Amino acid sequence: MGKKEPDKTTTIEEPVYSRSELIASASSFGVKPEVMAGALKLAGKDTMTKAEAKKAIKDFLERKV
Repeated sequence: MGKKEPDKTTTIEEPVYSRSELIASASSFGVKPEVMAGALKLAGKDTMTKAEAKKAIKDFLERKV
């Protein structure tokens, strides 16, 4: 009997970025650092993936005031 190959259908995890990394790269999301900081505060998180950050920015900009 041969060795069983490891399952190669593992999902690739997105990198998670810290609050300071996200704020520093706010321009890559098309927003100012202040908007990114507000989005992180509204989301209540200090680390996020790019997809989560985009959603947080959208939620922040579309919130009712």
